Amino acid sequence: MIAAIMGATGLVGNALLSQLIESEQYSKVIVIGRSTPALVEHQFGAEKVQFIACQIDEIRELSLPDKIDHAFCCLGTTIKEAGSEEAFIQVDKLAVLAFAKLCLVQNNPTLKFMVVTAQGASAKSTVFYNRVKGELEQGLTAMALPVLNIFQPSLLLGERAQGRFLEGIGQAVFSLFSWLFIGPLHKYQPIDANAVAQAMYQVALKPQTAPTTKIITNVMMHNSQH
Repeated sequence: MIAAIMGATGLVGNALLSQLIESEQYSKVIVIGRSTPALVEHQFGAEKVQFIACQIDEIRELSLPDKIDHAFCCLGTTIKEAGSEEAFIQVDKLAVLAFAKLCLVQNNPTLKFMVVTAQGASAKSTVFYNRVKGELEQGLTAMALPVLNIFQPSLLLGERAQGRFLEGIGQAVFSLFSWLFIGPLHKYQPIDANAVAQAMYQVALKPQTAPTTKIITNVMMHNSQH
């Protein structure tokens, strides 16, 4: 199969990319992004990667060189990194929708689209971040992708290439009090980015009949690790 991934330089995307290129299930992995992913030169499967340099506002102008079987979107930023709420929307919502349309135009009836949103995503949320993620989910659902899998992690744990100060504090605090996340609070338990990447890979390879839309919650991803 042929996979395509956006957001491969991020916390989840980088972990997922390694799994995709090392998997015998994929003969080619197309990476779309602004920066070339950091690959170890001798990493098994690295020769399967085709990198397509693309700015966020150029996605709509792209055409993919191959028909995509599995598309993975791990795009995500913060308002601070983006610079404004408008710029945040461009990355976390509009760029993801553009990527989905890019894959959908190929008319592959068995296309699987996997996307990372967030725990608490809701178009009706009063929290800006969660509202944008919810609007993204609504937009993807309305596109009638053959198979759509939405992953909703809580706070991501892992070491980023470029640290996020507040996120780092949050990781330390939540890790210290992880034992508190039981019962109703279990759904908010922070999750390792590698666990999210593994869940995306596993779900991608499971048989799913189109049309299908499935939400994979934070709890479901935690439970899949046990």
